[in-house]
Amino acid sequence: MHGTPFTGYYTDFIQWLQRLGYSMTTVTGYKRQLETFLTWLEENHIAELSEVKQSDIEAYSEYLHKRKNKQRSGALSSCYIQSHINIIRLLSRYLELTGEQKLFKGKIYIEQGADNPRSILTQPEIKQLYEVTDNSALGYRDRAMLALYYGCGLRYGEGKRLQPDHFDYNKQLLYVKPGKNYQSRYVPMSRKVIQDLKEYEQYGRPVFEKDHSESFLLNRAGNAPNSTGLGKRLKYLCETAGIQKQICLHSLRHSIATHFLQQGMSLEHISKFLGHTSLDSTQIYTRIAEELEV
Repeated sequence: MHGTPFTGYYTDFIQWLQRLGYSMTTVTGYKRQLETFLTWLEENHIAELSEVKQSDIEAYSEYLHKRKNKQRSGALSSCYIQSHINIIRLLSRYLELTGEQKLFKGKIYIEQGADNPRSILTQPEIKQLYEVTDNSALGYRDRAMLALYYGCGLRYGEGKRLQPDHFDYNKQLLYVKPGKNYQSRYVPMSRKVIQDLKEYEQYGRPVFEKDHSESFLLNRAGNAPNSTGLGKRLKYLCETAGIQKQICLHSLRHSIATHFLQQGMSLEHISKFLGHTSLDSTQIYTRIAEELEV
């Protein structure tokens, strides 16, 4: 964005995001989204942010809806479009805080198509997944997988790094080691989660354990299972339960967050539970919960 009318705003806004504690990965994504918007403004001969009207943002949303996905045929996903609109909301908030005129003055409609990566399982569907597990070693691991990625809302890498001594069953807390872009945290465990993890540790893990095994979750080789392997297992559980949704391992994390919101938990508590660095990352579940109620 060097040498454009928006260079100063762009640089100051990115620095503001960094001061708020956004991870570098998040900031990098926001940069690309903001550049798309600012480039669109230039192409439409809007030279100053002060000239942007609500109708311009609506026109930008329409432009995104008409764009094609370069990697796949078809339109852009609703979540992709939503993320590009959210960055304008953040920019508007920054401008308002710094004494400028805010950009956002109303709602923007995002068309909800089938191409939505954040498929959410309902609570009855989660129950169905548990019901199709059995008492084999894999069955105990299936319930441990659901306990960690749904019951504790972990990211894949967080679950992969878990070791047996990271669990404090007496205090009902799970220690999550810091990843490349995330901080360490303690996650509360329900009695059901603890029961499933203990049973896996007692009856399932010893079947997979080898001399070199250190991870809590193990595959047949005694190593931490990769995301593809766990994803296939989750898909198998969905098919067995008769659940016809495009679900990935991360969908379990999205599902528990959405269920918490539906049950009345505050965004602040959900954000802390998930290990988000900012409430803005948690705000997406407000929209998801609203869509599920329609």
